[in-house]
Amino acid sequence: MSLKRSALVLFLAALVSWGLPDPGACRAKAPVKARATGEAKRKAADKTTATVTSSAATKTKETVAATKAAAADYVFVNGRVYTLEPKAPWAQALAVQDDRIVAVGRNRTVRKWVGPGTQVIDLTGRMLLPGFIDGHNHFLSGAFAKRGIRLKGSRNREEILGRIGDYVRAHPERALYVGYGWDEEMMDGAMGTRQELDAFCPEKPVVLFSADGRSLWFNTKAMEMGGVGRSTPDPGPPMGFTREADGTPEGIAVGAEAWGDIAMGSGAFGGKEMLRDIAGEILPMLSRAGITAAHDMGIYAPDLSKGYLGLELLMELEKDGKLPCRFTAVYGVRDPSFTPERHIEALRAWAAKYHSPLVRVTGLKIWADGTPETHTAVQLEPYADRPETKGESGWTAPVLARWIELAHAEAFDVHIHAIGDGSVRRALDAFEAVRKKRGPEKRHSAIHHLNVIHPNDLPRFKKLGIGGNATLEWLIRDWHGALELFGESKRSMEYDIWKQLILMEVNVSFGSDIPGTDPDEMAPLYQMQIAATGRVPGMGPKPQPPDERIPTLAQMIHGYTLAGAVQMGMDERIGSLRPGKLADLIVLEKNLFTTPPAEWSRIRVLMTMMNGRIVHQDMLVKLKKGE
Repeated sequence: MSLKRSALVLFLAALVSWGLPDPGACRAKAPVKARATGEAKRKAADKTTATVTSSAATKTKETVAATKAAAADYVFVNGRVYTLEPKAPWAQALAVQDDRIVAVGRNRTVRKWVGPGTQVIDLTGRMLLPGFIDGHNHFLSGAFAKRGIRLKGSRNREEILGRIGDYVRAHPERALYVGYGWDEEMMDGAMGTRQELDAFCPEKPVVLFSADGRSLWFNTKAMEMGGVGRSTPDPGPPMGFTREADGTPEGIAVGAEAWGDIAMGSGAFGGKEMLRDIAGEILPMLSRAGITAAHDMGIYAPDLSKGYLGLELLMELEKDGKLPCRFTAVYGVRDPSFTPERHIEALRAWAAKYHSPLVRVTGLKIWADGTPETHTAVQLEPYADRPETKGESGWTAPVLARWIELAHAEAFDVHIHAIGDGSVRRALDAFEAVRKKRGPEKRHSAIHHLNVIHPNDLPRFKKLGIGGNATLEWLIRDWHGALELFGESKRSMEYDIWKQLILMEVNVSFGSDIPGTDPDEMAPLYQMQIAATGRVPGMGPKPQPPDERIPTLAQMIHGYTLAGAVQMGMDERIGSLRPGKLADLIVLEKNLFTTPPAEWSRIRVLMTMMNGRIVHQDMLVKLKKGE
């Protein structure tokens, strides 16, 4: 079974050290006050983050006249505009002025916004929709683990070793060999050893990240450069080293806490310049995929109090006008023994430091368990293939509740990595305990991954106001392997049943969770195709989940747009297309609703606009200045 799972425990001290109804006379809408005191203080620092209200009563004649006095910068006409607004889901045209949408409706209504300087874009029937929002990713930190020797697709251990040897021989000039993409299934069920890598390169470090970015395979030189040896303790379950009989690490480290020193000492993780190079590769990929907003689910490191170079870099790019995507980020913790007050204080510092129109920190991330493949995802019953364990984690419901209460008191959301049904229940118990103590709160907290949910816990999400997040690819890729891990009864009753949450009107967003997926797999259209067709491109046919677990196209688009905006606390500003919202939108080559699902990943994103600025363009349509 593939290790494509929730990634990455987070990347580490190296990063730290540094129909076409006319909506009518659509008008821009007025700002509303922030909901909570903590949020209000943070949002007041940036006027551009003010929300807009849907109340028509706030519009005055003077406001309308002032808005109409200036022509739009862009007017899109003759399109199939999918708005995700329930009262008017489809339109023909849309106008953008500065960073805002100012009109949505029929051609004749929106054309009134055309002036001498307006760029009129004839869509000729193409589809325009809100920009995609990736609701769970580690785009910058995770990309560190997706470089060099590509082991993805290897059929067995022999092929993996062959690829490593070929790469080392082809690049003798390298001082460090980095690779990615292995998993236990490829390794014929046995973990790699230092000695296997020493045979190719004993004098230089070799570090190979697993497919999900969670584990590291290293040689002896890399271990020595990281200062790791027999006396190095395991951080605690589920993190640690495989070991030889005398206690010396054998060659595999599970969890960033275990392999962090090796990655840093070997040079696999560098400073801001290496991060800048990675950003130069990954950010254009987001724009080409139509992603205009991302909920970065954090890095993990022993000490985050000094800050995060990734967010500093994003703000520098924004200042230079080179950031093509807005980022909402979190502060991450994994060790339940940490003192929560200290880390909430650090979270407050992050929220104040990393706050701009396009970059902000709004929440806490907790890794409450591990992954099923390593038997570290906490289950309610023992694993079918390892009946001696249910998975271990110190994140009990009372411990979680303490962190959640402190975070909510500061108006921060809480996002919990919970893959096993045991961890999902603990998280829900914790949220319920906090709700009983503090009362209902308007937060955007969520439980992420949701691979296994006990049916009795499904109604609790809606009752507690807790959202969810899932990765579409895993629904298909891991169905077969779940049988061995959980048995047929549990797989049929509990595995990947999160579509039921959507039917219960729980907010469920979708995300790539890179490095749990590879960069070439992160595009929403690729992910949606996998879910709709039941096949991963390049993989042979495998047993698939029942059709009732597959979301519809409309549900998938919602999960990649408005649901992500809700999770980020930005649904009054992005996620759908209506006057007053920020102009985050994309133009597709074809209409998804009339194109066979097997072709979705090949549909080109012809234009990506973020904040009213075109950040990607591959259009063969006519642009006219004025009309």
